[in-house]
Amino acid sequence: MSWVDRIIEARYTSPSGRFIIFNYENVRKSFDKKTTAFNFPDADGTYIQDLGHSGRRYPLRIIFWGDDHDLEAAFLDELLSERGTGKLEHPLYGAVDVVPFGTITQRDDLKTASNQSIIDVVFWETIGLIYPTSQADPASNVLTSVDEYNTASAAEFEDVTDLDSAVEQSSFKNTYDALLNSVEGGLQSIADVQEDVQKEFNAINDSINQGIDVLISEPLTLAFQTVLLIQAPARALTNITARLDAYKDLADAIFSGNGASVNSNEFHTQDLYASTYVTGSVVAVVNNQFITKSEALNAAEFVLDQFADLVTWRDDNFEALAEIDTGSAYQQLQEAVAVTAGFLVEISFTLKQERKLILDRSRTVIDLVGELHGSIDDQIDFFITSNDLTGSEILELPRGREIVYYI
Repeated sequence: MSWVDRIIEARYTSPSGRFIIFNYENVRKSFDKKTTAFNFPDADGTYIQDLGHSGRRYPLRIIFWGDDHDLEAAFLDELLSERGTGKLEHPLYGAVDVVPFGTITQRDDLKTASNQSIIDVVFWETIGLIYPTSQADPASNVLTSVDEYNTASAAEFEDVTDLDSAVEQSSFKNTYDALLNSVEGGLQSIADVQEDVQKEFNAINDSINQGIDVLISEPLTLAFQTVLLIQAPARALTNITARLDAYKDLADAIFSGNGASVNSNEFHTQDLYASTYVTGSVVAVVNNQFITKSEALNAAEFVLDQFADLVTWRDDNFEALAEIDTGSAYQQLQEAVAVTAGFLVEISFTLKQERKLILDRSRTVIDLVGELHGSIDDQIDFFITSNDLTGSEILELPRGREIVYYI
């Protein structure tokens, strides 16, 4: 069986179910890989970040001829005008869910080539979902949105910074060094908790510091390394409150600065750091095992509040500098925050819910935990921690003490 035998009849079925069979000229297809290249000054080779691919595009030149060519062309025009997803049975590439995209043209050469109509149309493959989700778990979807932010923020930083002159480069380097030092001061202790995280954080930090003079001329790579540096400690399996507070404190230090930034480069540098601190909180909550519903919902509120503070600060600075936000990185950040909040709300329904009671008599911890949970081995430490019991209370809980427990 040769390739000729595998060619099928070309057909387009519209969203309403009507279809037309047509003839065509040479065929082709195309798609885009969602990739970005990063060249690091202290390493040979190129790192390619791969975020998948776009839908495929199928441009076709459709030809009708004969006595009814005009009627057949008019019918196809109707089908292509329908709103929604149709099905293209491509003669060579098979059946695909598509939407006719962009400008559709029809040519009728009444003088030079009468008795035929030619229609040019590009069919785009569509997944048919307004809010697509991957086959991965919700936490993976959050991390994918963070990866997309990382790429967009690095590209935007390259576009908005102006480092042509020596004066601009010197001022930029001073700003960047100060922010790098603040990252090290605020996140080093978090990274040190876990050996692999510590090694990654130190390696990226060393790479930026040692290559900063070269990286000034490579703002795309500089920004990409920076976001990876900031996000690395978020994966350290230490107390979630400590991680979230560290990122919030770093962001607040930027927000509480002396009003609007001095110049555009300074603002966009601070914006890169402050926005990435939000993604640090996002990565932290995804890399945490929540036990109670209230913990998960409080984390969602924390991330949303941090993002809201960022938005207010950014708006004030864009207004003061009379600049317009291009929005590419902001949109990806907004998506990451929204997906994270949804993820935390979703998992909260599977977690323990908080209950309270006031003791009507003095009780021992062991007796009370056994009564509330039916066992004590895997509950007592959490009970003591969640109620912040003092030494004397561990021995005996007094009458009238309010107790929190989770079921």
